[in-house]
Amino acid sequence: MPSRHTPHVRPPQGAAPETGAAGQQRTPVAWLVLGIVVVALNLRPAIAGFGPLLGQIQAELQVNAATVSLLTTIPLLCWGLLAPLAPLLTWRRSSETVILVSTALIGVGALLRVGPSLPWMLLGTVLVGAGIAIVNVLLPSLVRRDFPERVGLMTGVYTLAVVSGAALASGLAVPLRVALGGSWRASLGVWVWLAVAGVLAWLPALFGRQTHARLAVQESSVWRNPYALPVTLFMGFQALVFFTWLTWLPRVLQDHGLGAAESGLLLSAGNIVQLPFTLFVPILAARLRNPFPLVLGAAALIGGGLLGLLLAPGLPLAWILLLGAGCGSTFPLALVLIAQRAAHPAQVPQLSALAQGFGYLLAATGPFIFGALHDWTSGWNVPLGFLLACTGLTFVTGWRASRPER
Repeated sequence: MPSRHTPHVRPPQGAAPETGAAGQQRTPVAWLVLGIVVVALNLRPAIAGFGPLLGQIQAELQVNAATVSLLTTIPLLCWGLLAPLAPLLTWRRSSETVILVSTALIGVGALLRVGPSLPWMLLGTVLVGAGIAIVNVLLPSLVRRDFPERVGLMTGVYTLAVVSGAALASGLAVPLRVALGGSWRASLGVWVWLAVAGVLAWLPALFGRQTHARLAVQESSVWRNPYALPVTLFMGFQALVFFTWLTWLPRVLQDHGLGAAESGLLLSAGNIVQLPFTLFVPILAARLRNPFPLVLGAAALIGGGLLGLLLAPGLPLAWILLLGAGCGSTFPLALVLIAQRAAHPAQVPQLSALAQGFGYLLAATGPFIFGALHDWTSGWNVPLGFLLACTGLTFVTGWRASRPER
């Protein structure tokens, strides 16, 4: 077994994950893919499950819209603040070990988030955000490392699982509440078991793995990469738009006359429609030297959905499907651009940490600003206009990030 200071060597093109030094076969590909999928399923339910329940939670806790939005803003802040630490954690432990511990942390935080008071919920929210922050960076980097010739396909599988977790949580939030005696805490607590499943599914990934998976360090700094800023801003603005409507869309729909269950189902539809886009867009983007047409199409879909909610809110399904299709394209595009615009394999986790760190700090402002604008104007037109402007910035930064390498 190599020492902890032995640099990781990329496998030959098309090779499966490598064998250990002693001839021990590393984790079979099928088990590794299963672990990636189940862990990725845990990265959104802790946030997506809140949207359909925000009205009840706000009324029971007796807080304003800006305060209750902290339950989704805090995880984004954690993703931004802690993402740069993820590569440092792999200096002492393998990526596989850090991902396992982080998934367990998500479960502990999800349990605390159903506590009896707001302080307990906020503490649990911080732990959930911390666990997701680390996995957000390390799991896509592990995909690039272990599947170098299948980056598009495996990025699609990863993002498909992430979005599926959001769709399940948003669609089942109200039915679970009804089935569990009307308790929103019980509805949210169900997702603790998904974290347990994630830990169990990831255990085989540790069998026969290197004790230290650090990539060889090369001299070029991520700060010298000309794509670092546009990729980071693209990641940030697309995440801001997505997490803002993921948080507030049910409340917007309820204020236009829909019930909680109906608005939750519509939110779930917006997440479900993302699934084919999250799978096929990264495959297509990985084959294009310049994925700008995909950026243009995604921004147009999101802009059309937001304009529809502004001008014709009586047709919510059509606009939500457009939003879902657009956001289901921008997230995997951001991940593919991180992999493509890194100068070398060792820079992938560095660029990922930079883009997700600063990007999610930017995204964290979205739900809070959206809620604050509603408190200020007592309506939804100004907040939706704010999201429309952010969609324009998503387009501009995506155009800059997708230019062919020079």
